[in-house]
Amino acid sequence: MKNMNLTLTSAGFATLLLLGATSSSVQAFSLTQSNPLKIMPLGDSNTRGKGEDIAGYRDDLWMLLNDSGFNVDFVGSATTNPPDNWNQPYDFDRDHQGHGGYAISGDTFPGASDLTSNIDNWLNAATPDVILLMAGTNDFIFQNTTTAQETIDELGALIDKIFAWSSDVNLLVSSIAPLAPDRGLEQEAALYNDMIPGLLGSDRYQQKNLSFVDTRNLLTLDDLYDGVHFTPQGYTTLANAWFDGIVAASDLGQPPTGPIAGETPGSDDSVSIPEPTSVLGILAFGLVGAGSLRKRRHVSP
Repeated sequence: MKNMNLTLTSAGFATLLLLGATSSSVQAFSLTQSNPLKIMPLGDSNTRGKGEDIAGYRDDLWMLLNDSGFNVDFVGSATTNPPDNWNQPYDFDRDHQGHGGYAISGDTFPGASDLTSNIDNWLNAATPDVILLMAGTNDFIFQNTTTAQETIDELGALIDKIFAWSSDVNLLVSSIAPLAPDRGLEQEAALYNDMIPGLLGSDRYQQKNLSFVDTRNLLTLDDLYDGVHFTPQGYTTLANAWFDGIVAASDLGQPPTGPIAGETPGSDDSVSIPEPTSVLGILAFGLVGAGSLRKRRHVSP
């Protein structure tokens, strides 16, 4: 059976499926080990960043992980400059594998490629411990006859290649942003999002370190500035969802009883995790996602 934890983000509840969690072959990764945990953000321009936020969700996620005292290292062959208003007392790790215009597989706009044909080289070079995968948007935008079933099949093929590279890697897969009606195939994109948990929960992946980070009820068209790419606030919401998913899939899957970070630089507020006091609280705090942990740079979109 699959285990399901409800994760709490600042924008509301997000569902995280921890798939195969009862199997002895599934290993939670450590966020507190001496060697940095290597995390690869993988996807398209919503991983790379676009518009007002050229670092996408990655700068917000880096800040959440660092302010929580977690030892992590973003990896990938691409780099993007930190935002102009980066004001934290530590450097922002710019490494990632987000590529504008890249589809999961197949045609896209001239000059771009796809994730599937490049993934082996990227993995061999970066050797990540954890992968954050959000992909499929460009399959709908640039492949005008693409259906949800075709895209979910391509997602499965990409996941298969990742696990063929290493059966020990931990893979977190997120639903994609909703597409505005004028961008085309918005209904197919929504159906694709609805099909992801069925793919990830299938027998095919029961022995894999695989999680679904569900943002379908967190992100709306109001979080997009052009019907495709996120506003700064949308990226912040996405970063919180990734953070919750990472913690829930780690060896900290149950809430700590004490602080996981003493203080956030520049703040007098200590960061602590309250213990749940009800059945609902136990479900909601199946990770460390309390509002007190959210330290944001972006004030408004």
